[in-house]
Amino acid sequence: MRNMDRVIVGSLLVLGLGFASSAQACTTDGWNGGKNGIPANGDTGSPLTVSRYSEFCALAITDTSWVQSNLASDKQYIGRFYVYPDLTGSGTVDLLVAFSDEGGASPLFKISYNGSQFVFDTDGAGGGTDNADAESGWNLIEFEYDADSGNFNYWVNETWGFASETYVTGPTSNITFPSSTVKVESVRLGAPNGMDSFAGTISYDAFEAHRTTPVGALRAGDANSDDAINILDLGKVRLELLNPGIEASLAEGTPDCNNDGAVNILDVGCVRLILLNPQPDV
Repeated sequence: MRNMDRVIVGSLLVLGLGFASSAQACTTDGWNGGKNGIPANGDTGSPLTVSRYSEFCALAITDTSWVQSNLASDKQYIGRFYVYPDLTGSGTVDLLVAFSDEGGASPLFKISYNGSQFVFDTDGAGGGTDNADAESGWNLIEFEYDADSGNFNYWVNETWGFASETYVTGPTSNITFPSSTVKVESVRLGAPNGMDSFAGTISYDAFEAHRTTPVGALRAGDANSDDAINILDLGKVRLELLNPGIEASLAEGTPDCNNDGAVNILDVGCVRLILLNPQPDV
């Protein structure tokens, strides 16, 4: 597996960004292409006031702000992130935009949110648009751009098979475009074109990108990040609940078991339910 850009996203309000392989505190410097409207370093001692899905980092966007990565530079680009749009109002806000240049002048494709659906637009690559329904709370989005085949596949809240390392039912949908040699050279995540008429917060977490292999989903409820759901995860969620805002007590895995945008007593019940009704790795 060739990792292109493995990044855990940090908060605009509290934290920053950091590479998943790093033990350092989150910093926006993890996005090598720069940032707009986001502090270079966060205050990791502050109580968490933003939603997070995994680890202890969550990017919270409330206006025209973004982070950019210039680590792509390939004709095949596979990305995965979690997003929680907690918004009122109307319009369309771009969540992720990929460019064929590092200056952000030539968009290839973008992923947007219109209040009820995610919109996938490949017009920049000569394709079209498609959409998929959003759910309340955290949403899992994965996408694959392949210039050689002229295909753009995307998955929205699909079931990931941990044993097979594939999505059980395949892509949610596919957009075709003329095959070409155009590479993805940079990616912006956040609200690079503004919030339109929306007010509120868009939270992101667990961005990761590959060249050739699927990224896949994180295991909800795996609060200690050991690739299993067991009694240890129950203890991790409880520890975080008993010590709100204390970084040392934060679960290092995915404590938001029910994907509702908050780590609370409902997640304890969610983990217990999994323990009582273990499921195969599909």
